[in-house]
Amino acid sequence: MAPSGAVYYGVYDMLKSAYLHSPEGRKRLQNIKQEGEELNALEQLELGTKRTLLYGAIAGCCSEAATYPFEVVRRQLQMQVRATKMSALATCIKIVEQGGISALYAGLIPSLLQVLPSAAISYFVYEFMKIVLKVEST
Repeated sequence: MAPSGAVYYGVYDMLKSAYLHSPEGRKRLQNIKQEGEELNALEQLELGTKRTLLYGAIAGCCSEAATYPFEVVRRQLQMQVRATKMSALATCIKIVEQGGISALYAGLIPSLLQVLPSAAISYFVYEFMKIVLKVEST
């Protein structure tokens, strides 16, 4: 969970920061400050609706791809019987020996199809609720 969260929040923050420091992002922030309360909550999103959803989806994709091999090893560990139980490292080596590095990513595409919409919507709701509840980010 910790590596997944670190990648998820880290990638989103890097993408958001890069955009907000770009000329286009600075211009958008300036327009939001000038128009202030006249804008509805959707218009006040720093990244805009599409970019918020896109960056959330990208962050979710990166997080899933970075941590998916750990999930494969974890599942293999759970299926082992007590008599032949191996360590996590030994299990990982066995998976790679039997199927190559790609075996650590078996099933990633279906997993991404589940994660991407969830991650995108999650960040959109987070950013939207910060505006609605008037929570200032630092």
